Amino acid sequence: MKKLLPFFILSLFAFVACDDDDDRNVPLNNTIVQFIDSRYPGATVRSSELEKNGILEVEIRHDGKIKDVYFNSLNKWLYTSWDVRVADLPQVVKGAVSSAYPDYRIDEADFVERETISFYAVELERGGIDLWVYVSPEGDILDTVTDDKPAKPVLSDAVRSFISENYPTAVILSYDYDGNGLVEVDIRDGNIEKDVYFDSNDNWVQTDWDVPADQLPDAVLQALAATYPQYFVDSAEYVERPNNVVFYEIELERVDDVEIVVDVTPDGEILR
Repeated sequence: MKKLLPFFILSLFAFVACDDDDDRNVPLNNTIVQFIDSRYPGATVRSSELEKNGILEVEIRHDGKIKDVYFNSLNKWLYTSWDVRVADLPQVVKGAVSSAYPDYRIDEADFVERETISFYAVELERGGIDLWVYVSPEGDILDTVTDDKPAKPVLSDAVRSFISENYPTAVILSYDYDGNGLVEVDIRDGNIEKDVYFDSNDNWVQTDWDVPADQLPDAVLQALAATYPQYFVDSAEYVERPNNVVFYEIELERVDDVEIVVDVTPDGEILR
């Protein structure tokens, strides 16, 4: 039910794809063009493709390298990645990987550049077993994963500090990019699993978690019954946002399968 961001109809993506070639030639608006010109001066755009999750991938040639630059649906830069030859990996990176995983060989590597952190994503292989090791340019191992997502977000100290300060008993379960390009961190806080979201600058955006219908406050249930008497609660989440904004995001359904989503404050004020 997560409707983390409002629905945007962007002219950037307002086109009808007729074949695979069209998918790789999404028109770029001025915001993206100016960002590429500023961050990667002299770059030439080779292709632009809208991925299924709404993230825009722009392939450029810059400084003699082919780089993939990613933007979310609001034209915000997420990260850039490009291939790195194994022979060109810094010795400190190779040494860190060899020391931690002596039985593996380096198969390939990428460099991933974000606003708040950059790292090498090094793929290791041993007898058909593959894993990715994320290593800082200084040789610190930041994370290790067993999937094939070299651009998976490495959690910065700022993100980890926010979680430890605001959810001191929480355990981090997993993290990845969501469909909006936000970093989504799944945590277990006590006996509740929560999703904590951060933007590309590691600023906290939102936390939410499921709430059973029978645990909704009476004020919320009474407000719903008075305003939407023909509907019943299908599912609900509790949402926390910056500046002490909190509300329940509730999906209501009618017997004829009509569904609506309503935001209600804990004291029963209907926001939408």
